[in-house]
Amino acid sequence: MLGGPPSPRHRSHDVVTLAEVARHAGVAVSTVSYALSGKRSVSPTTRRRVEESVRRLGYPPRRHDGLVLAVVVPPGFDAGSGWLEAFLAAAAARARRDDASLVVTSSVADAEGHDGLVVLAPATAPFGAEVPVVLVGPGYVDQVRVDVDRAEAGELCADHLADLGHRVVAFVHGGPLAEFFCGLARACRARGVEVRPHRWPAPDLLGDTARPTAYVADGGAVLRGVLATLRAGRVRVSEDASVAALCPDEVAEPEGVTSVSVSPAELGAAAVGAVLDDRATRLLRPRLAVRGGGARRDPATGGPQVESRTTSSVGRIAAAGG
Repeated sequence: MLGGPPSPRHRSHDVVTLAEVARHAGVAVSTVSYALSGKRSVSPTTRRRVEESVRRLGYPPRRHDGLVLAVVVPPGFDAGSGWLEAFLAAAAARARRDDASLVVTSSVADAEGHDGLVVLAPATAPFGAEVPVVLVGPGYVDQVRVDVDRAEAGELCADHLADLGHRVVAFVHGGPLAEFFCGLARACRARGVEVRPHRWPAPDLLGDTARPTAYVADGGAVLRGVLATLRAGRVRVSEDASVAALCPDEVAEPEGVTSVSVSPAELGAAAVGAVLDDRATRLLRPRLAVRGGGARRDPATGGPQVESRTTSSVGRIAAAGG
């Protein structure tokens, strides 16, 4: 038998949501939509479970023309030219596979009344919502998130810089030290590379006696600040120092620096899939895009290394995965 008698909150004055029916029946929200709309085939057993949950919870009958999901894009959101367009296009395409549609809003408050939410960080995803909520970006452990695997991203950066011969790396971050730093520090330690954390705005970034020869920025905003600081200090990117960042390619490519990221299309499709299918966190494998050549260092002296005519593969580039 499914569930039990309706809980006290499911009285006539309460509005039962599609997500509650899905949770009670033990199926995905999209499956409930299919069962009620008849637009796609659902097994007789599953259909009976959904109908029983509808009856027990008192879900109000209405026309089901498909789910409507809200995508919350905070004011001032900037992930580089073309990033948001690619994210939304992939999200919409994934939604159409389940006969769902998207609306875009600038706040969580404006997203009320929809069948699910996709929230782009740094906007705050609501806790305890009655509909599925997925945060795109960093968040808390108990939140459903879709994001790049930040620990693996740190490892990719560390291996790339160690392969170039760097022995002292500055890690510049704007928030608390988290998964990206942990992955970087762990891999650097294994390769004999020293990591020096600097909290942005990092007034001492160029003040070290033994100046770092490589800089890793945690985020696009931090990257822009690091590059401005290096230019002001007459440190030439690629010639004097290597720079890498955890940020979208759309931010790093115009600056000519190496980035580690996942494509906006992958994120968009995965976020909608998490809302409609399983409401489970998905960490996507990062990809390292090497730009600018990088300032090679002599492992013995730490000084610049003269380039040979032979070009070797630098770093390891992870295949993007879902």
